Amino acid sequence: MLYAKRDPNGTIISLSSTPSPDAEEQVRANDEDVIEFIFSNTSTELSKDYLSRTDAEMVRIVEDLVELLIGKHLIMLTDLPQAAQEKILARKQIRSKFQPGDHLLVEEDSLF
Repeated sequence: MLYAKRDPNGTIISLSSTPSPDAEEQVRANDEDVIEFIFSNTSTELSKDYLSRTDAEMVRIVEDLVELLIGKHLIMLTDLPQAAQEKILARKQIRSKFQPGDHLLVEEDSLF
């Protein structure tokens, strides 16, 4: 979760990964105001930080998409390179231990 500091007009002027007296408002990385702040800011470090924060979410989306395509028989696991097959199977096995039977683990509120 991110914490935003806003100016008197309500525009985000800074973001933090921890709350502070000036930045107590919790905002999601995919909030429109957050995206506007990041891409209007000239700091490439801030943009890189945003990409890093959303990488894990994107990996989960891609995993669920591959599982969906396989489940609908639109692709076969064996259509993918061997290294990809091994990674997908390993992650699927680990994820099943955390939430057995839950195939689509991407939470609704984490989608753009």
